[in-house]
Formats: sequence, structure tokens, C-alpha cells
Amino acid sequence: MSIVNTERLLLDKLNSDASMALTLFSGTVLEAFQLSSVFYDRSNTFLAMKQITGGSSYQWPILGDDPTASYHNVGTPLNLQSSQGTNVRRVEVGQKSVAVDEILVNALDVGLNDLNTLHFDVLAPFATKLARNIARVLDRKIAILAVKAAATGAEQNIHDGGYRVCRSVGTAATAASVATSYPMGPQGAFNFRSDLATMAQGMDQKGVPESSRYLFITPYVKTLLRFEANWTGSAVSSNPIMPSTYSRDLSAQPNDVNARVIGQLEGFNVIVTNNLPNSDLSGSSLTGEDAAVAYKTFASSQSNTKYQGRFDGAYSATAATNRSQGIPIAVAMCGADTGSPAIGMVQAAGLTSYMETDERRNTKFMKAQIQCGLDILCPWSAGSIVAVGGNTDGGPTTAGVLA
Repeated sequence: MSIVNTERLLLDKLNSDASMALTLFSGTVLEAFQLSSVFYDRSNTFLAMKQITGGSSYQWPILGDDPTASYHNVGTPLNLQSSQGTNVRRVEVGQKSVAVDEILVNALDVGLNDLNTLHFDVLAPFATKLARNIARVLDRKIAILAVKAAATGAEQNIHDGGYRVCRSVGTAATAASVATSYPMGPQGAFNFRSDLATMAQGMDQKGVPESSRYLFITPYVKTLLRFEANWTGSAVSSNPIMPSTYSRDLSAQPNDVNARVIGQLEGFNVIVTNNLPNSDLSGSSLTGEDAAVAYKTFASSQSNTKYQGRFDGAYSATAATNRSQGIPIAVAMCGADTGSPAIGMVQAAGLTSYMETDERRNTKFMKAQIQCGLDILCPWSAGSIVAVGGNTDGGPTTAGVLA
């Protein structure tokens, strides 16, 4: 019988299968990461992204308000004057720096004894899990920053701040309740639609570009909106977002109750996500995924509160604190295509993966990681709708308050 040379497909020129195995593994991670993320890699919509090869931060210049025109008194110098008349004004120029956080890593060790005896593949599913969690952590970070951007106040001669609409639970000294402020039914759908219109109007009045506006809503809101077509209370929606009956003629519409699709609402492209904050992410004792979301380093002392906050709806007698601790049910972001992105991301290293066999411990080691930093750039390109406690920001049957 003649000798047949078997082709080893995974062997490289050094007769090692490590490099080819790495290639297959990396492809799985990248695919899973992109499919699991709704905020990441949106550099042309609301997220400004920079890849740096050195240094620890990146700076974005921010230009202030336009100078004001005035009439010139012929013969007098064009000088800066406090009184009415000729003015040479200055444009305020600021900058925003986004620093790179520590490496965010997700890793697994799989015993070779298990791999040798299993009759099904586990490496590919495990790779999906590694990337999916990194995607979720980054999504939650961006969502937190969006909520904070919407609550950022105005800066003189630079911007007017974000756009936050609050709706209270309607009872004094009571914690926030999404189900009370936005009850599952026609009333709740009307409340949300009214608050969203208020937020959109605030952006319109401040000249925020209408293009590339994105609205991220919770699954609760998605279900809530199907009731708007039945509303016959204190106001009637003449153009319900979801037709109550299906026909082939209506199937091309952006919103379809039968397909459970909401494409556009008040000029926003609508995306459903589970990653909006709804818990207490403050303090230095968080563990698990919450720690990865709220912190930016492995150190036990978490002095930087960039990603931290209370979003559990706890009531506070101080109005500003009460609003900041509300439960976000929708966030809006836009502006990257016009040079005013709501959020900035700096990457020192994009998503990478690695896998090797650890012969000393008889395990297959696999990891996925990314090193990046996020922060608020242009708060005037962000908005939010928040359920708050107490009864100081409007009752459950009244319009929300832009605050």
C-alpha cells in the first residue's frame, strides 16, 4: 500500500496550527461583537471615533456661539464695545478631551480533558459569549453617557445643554415608577408620544440638525406604543404610529403593529435596546458586569465617576437630584454628520482576540479585549425621557417638563 501525504489544512509553514486557529477565532468574535451592539461603530451618526497609536487621550475643539452682527458708525474704529453700536466680538473656543480607559478583557480557560471528550464544538459558542459581553458593557457605558449628556446644563457662549424631559410618578415623596408614569395602555402611549414631541421641539428650537437623529427605547416602550392607535382620552392621535389593522398597502410604512416594527417616530430613527441604565451604578463596591460598566480601571479606588450614577428612580427632596436619579426609558443622540457628535470614543486598540493551548495546565486559553475610552462631547446633540419620583415635574396625565 502506497504512502499518502495527508494535507493538514490548519498547518502553517512552520507546521503549527496556532496561527490558523487564531484567524478562525478572531472572525467569530468580530462578527458576534457587531451583531450584539447598537451603539458601537456609529461614527457617522452620533459617535465620533478616533484611533490613536500613541498617547492616552484625544482632544476635540468646540466652537461657541456665532458672533453678533451690528451696524457700523462710519469713522469710528471697529472695537469691542459694551454699548449698542459697532462690535468686534470673539468666538468662544473650548476643547473636550477623551481619555483611554484600562483594557477591557473577557477571557475563558477550557480544560483539554473536556475538549477531548466533547462530541460538539464549544469554542465558537464561547467566543460569541466573550464578544457579546464586551459589546453589552460598551453599549451600557455609551447609554449612561447619553443620559448624562442630556442632563448637562448650558455653558455660556458655548451651548445650551442637553434635552431631558421628565415625567413624575405624581405622588409626593414617592420613588419613580415607569409603569405609573407611562401605564401600559393608551394613556401611557400618549404620555410618551407627548414627551417625545416636547424633546424634539426643544432640539428644533435650538437648531439641532434633523438628519441622523436616533432614538433608543426600551422593550417596554416598544410594547407601550402599540396602544396609541386606540387612544380616545383627553387627546386623539390623528396619525397613530402603528396602524391597528394590517393591509398590504400599509406594509411599506416604517411602523407596523403586525410586524412589531417601529421605524421612525417624531423624526427619530427608532432602535430597541435592553442596555439603558435602570439601577444604582454609584459607589466603589460594584461587582460583576456592573463594575465593568461603571468603572474605567481595575483599581479598587474608583474616584472617577464618568460612567457612574443612580438610575433606579430613588426619590430625593432636592429637585435636581430627583431628576438625575430618574429611570431613563428613551435616549436620543445625533449630530456626528454635522460635526457635533454627542459622544466621543478614543481607541488605543480595537477589538482583538487570542487563543492558545496552555500545555502546563492542559487548558485552552481564549480571550477577547478592547482598550478605549468614552466621554461626552456635545450635550446639545443628546436628549432623554425619564420617569422620576415625586410630583414636582408634572403629573402622569400632564405633559413632561424639559429640564
